[in-house]
Amino acid sequence: MTRPRTTVQLVTTSLIGLFVINCVMLGALFSQVPPNPPGQFGPYIGATAALAAAALPLCWWGNKIGHLCAIIVGLMCLLSLGPQKFFMEPAAIQLLPAIILGSILSVVVIVASVAGWRKAGLEN
Repeated sequence: MTRPRTTVQLVTTSLIGLFVINCVMLGALFSQVPPNPPGQFGPYIGATAALAAAALPLCWWGNKIGHLCAIIVGLMCLLSLGPQKFFMEPAAIQLLPAIILGSILSVVVIVASVAGWRKAGLEN
C-alpha cells in the first residue's frame, strides 16, 4: 500500500478533527451541558459534520470535489469556531480549547485543500 501525499494526510486528519469537534458540539446541544450552542444552530452544526464526513473519503481518493467540500467545511467551521468567538461569545474562556483548535484545523484544511485541489487538477 502506498503512502498518501502530505496534503491528503493534512486534509483528512484536519477533517476528522473538525468532525469530532462538531459532533461534541451537537452532543452538548442535545444534552444541554453548558456552554452549549443555541438550539437554532443545531442544523448548521449537523450539516458541517455531515459535509466533513462526506468530504473525507473524497479527499482521500484525490477527487477535486472532495477538496472543494473540504474548503467549504473549513469556511463553515471558521464561522462557528473562528477567532471572532473571543469577542462575541460570553463563555469564550470555557470554549478556549475548541476555539483555538477549531481555528487551527480550519486554516490547515483550507490551505491543504487548495494545494490538493491544484495537484488534483494537474493529475487529471
